[in-house]
Amino acid sequence: MTSIATSSTEKPRNLVSRLSRNMERTRLKIPVISHISGKVFWIALLVVVVAGSSAGVYAAVTPATATATTSAAALQTATARTGDLILRASGTGYLVAASESSVGFTTSGKLVSLAVKLGDTVEAGQLLAELDDTAQQLALATAQQSLREMTSASAIASAQAAVAADEKALTSAQIARANLDVHNQATIANAYAAVVMAQSNLDNAKSNYESVGLPDDDPRKAQSYQALYDAQQKYDSAVYLYNAYSGHSSQATIDAADAAVALATANLSEARNYLVALTGGDVPADATGTALAQLAQAKLNIQTAQLNLDNTKLYAPISGLVMTLNAKVGDTVQGTIMTIDDLSKANIQFYMDASDWSNVKLGYAVDVSFDSLPNQTFTGTVTEVMPGLVSVQGSSMVEGTALLDNSVADIGLPVGVDAAIDVISGQALNATLVPIEALHQLPDGTYTVFVMKNGTPTLTTVEVGLQSDTFAVISSGVSVGDVVTTGIVETSK
Repeated sequence: MTSIATSSTEKPRNLVSRLSRNMERTRLKIPVISHISGKVFWIALLVVVVAGSSAGVYAAVTPATATATTSAAALQTATARTGDLILRASGTGYLVAASESSVGFTTSGKLVSLAVKLGDTVEAGQLLAELDDTAQQLALATAQQSLREMTSASAIASAQAAVAADEKALTSAQIARANLDVHNQATIANAYAAVVMAQSNLDNAKSNYESVGLPDDDPRKAQSYQALYDAQQKYDSAVYLYNAYSGHSSQATIDAADAAVALATANLSEARNYLVALTGGDVPADATGTALAQLAQAKLNIQTAQLNLDNTKLYAPISGLVMTLNAKVGDTVQGTIMTIDDLSKANIQFYMDASDWSNVKLGYAVDVSFDSLPNQTFTGTVTEVMPGLVSVQGSSMVEGTALLDNSVADIGLPVGVDAAIDVISGQALNATLVPIEALHQLPDGTYTVFVMKNGTPTLTTVEVGLQSDTFAVISSGVSVGDVVTTGIVETSK
């Protein structure tokens, strides 16, 4: 039985249009704060306030590019208040199961049993379907019989006889090699004795020749010279034979004898290992031999036959609901015949605009809603974000998965239904809020605001937390109820 877990990759048909509808919802994004010109203005304004010591209406410092007109500037103000600031990135997606498994048969056969129907709930390990296993049963029985014959009492006796024969062959080869060593030593000794004797005869012949003292034409001198010549020839011959024998002229014979001993040793080792395998002993991991390989193959044939038999039965790999079923009893099948979805958890496969890339991270909380359940919101967490943008109907999008706190059964909707999702990239609850226009960032990265004190805007350093396009959280420096300036409104004199 083979179970293949797959992830649903089906995209909703109206994904782009759904995204377009979601774009109409109010979305708060993290702004890039840059108020250089505003900062310059407020610093200049502060100088004017200090110099003039007036209140209410101030003369604005007009940029060089502005039209020279006579006007007065009225301050805009806002009151710091308590509130919640939540940053959301909105997108669309669809409901998917916690996991989905495609299950089917790895072998071809006739379906003889089907224990489930479409929509049934199954448990992991439950028998789902069976194929006709007649051929597999026969193959297993044949493999088992082959192994029994190889491990029978007769086969073991034959293996024991083979060990005995190989032991005898090794002994014979070892004796032959030893005899060859003895023969070589005797031959060398005899050759050396012949050299010693020839040397003695040569020395005597030399002495006789040198002591004769006869004239050159005396026949006895010629006889003495002939005796010296003959002695020299016999000596040279003896030395040649000695050198030949002591130089191992029979090396080929010795090599052949060594090879015979090595072969007999290997044959005996293989025979012994095979006998140990037949009788259930421990065989060395590096053991070799044709008989041993055949025994291993016979055992493997049984495992393969058993696996093929097991594969005629299909079991549920996971608990869940039978979502598809494309076979009936009597069909010849192979491969996937059904899919099972685990509905114990609910996931949302979601897509968002590429501009929301920085606002979608693992672990972020989500709020999910469905058109068919307009008054309900489901919560969860982002569990997966694709490492790059994906193309959906020609648009680059962020793709991810969120795990909901409810199961599919709790939600009561079918998998595949469209969903709207908000990823919460940040939130501050019951915080002190001021309009974003009240913030002024200094070159060192700190923030300031102008707080109205006794009708005069006073520059105050603040600690800023979460920011959106419209509001900022003030951690310190401003209290709830303080009035801050947010800009000016031009008024004519």
